[in-house]
Formats: sequence, C-alpha cells, structure tokens
Amino acid sequence: MKRRASRTVELTGTSAAHALCALVLVILTLAGCASEVVRRPIELTPMPSSPAVEIKVLADTTVPVGPGYERVIQRGSVWKLVGRSAEGEVYKPVDRAFTVEGAHIHEAYLVLQDDSIVGFYLPVERAFSPASARLNIRIERRQQ
Repeated sequence: MKRRASRTVELTGTSAAHALCALVLVILTLAGCASEVVRRPIELTPMPSSPAVEIKVLADTTVPVGPGYERVIQRGSVWKLVGRSAEGEVYKPVDRAFTVEGAHIHEAYLVLQDDSIVGFYLPVERAFSPASARLNIRIERRQQ
C-alpha cells in the first residue's frame, strides 16, 4: 500500500498577505449578497369584483422589508380589495406596480388587518411575506 506524502505549504510575506486579502474579499462578497424575501404559501380567497372596495393612503408609510430594505407606501395611492387570507385582507395597487426586494424583486400586494400592515401577498408565488413588525397605516376606506 502506497502512502501519500502530505504537503504543507507555508505562507510568508506577500503570499500570506495575498491569501488574507482573498479571504477577506470572499467574506465581504458573501456578506453583501441580498437575502431572499421570507415567504410562505397561503390560500387567497378572491373577492367579487362588485361592489369594489378600495382604500386610499393618507400619509406616506415606510415599511421595513427584511434586513436593509424598506418600501414606502405613498400618500394618495389607491389599493383595491382583491381577496382575503388567514393573514388579513389583500389589496392590489390601482394604476401602479408595487414590489418588495431581497435577492429578487417580487410583485407585492398589501395585507392588512384593520388599519395595520401585517405583510405582503406575492401573487406570482402565491405566498405571504410577513412585515418585520405590525405597522399602522392611515387610510380612507371607500366603496365604488
């Protein structure tokens, strides 16, 4: 049976500095990668299209969406009730797109319980992404 000789490489001087720089670069690159948007599958019960229930946002509301990301729900934006889930009522933006971002960008609808944002419904993924914390939002409800 042949025995493999083990080889030890000793790094000195500039070799050690290059190895350390490479290690630091790898760590910084991995740390800089965006994390995935947290989500879980949910069932959405669609709402009948009439009568249409809408909300109008009365003040800009900043919502944290994972580490290092936040979205602003703009004052004056209008959202239409499109369904309900166990998490709350689901509102789709009217005349605009709304997204949340992590490692990828996802189309998103608001999920409200009373006058609080509890998260987002991701229609393409058919999933719920919880807000970091329940957040009050100033809205006006109206029926069309």
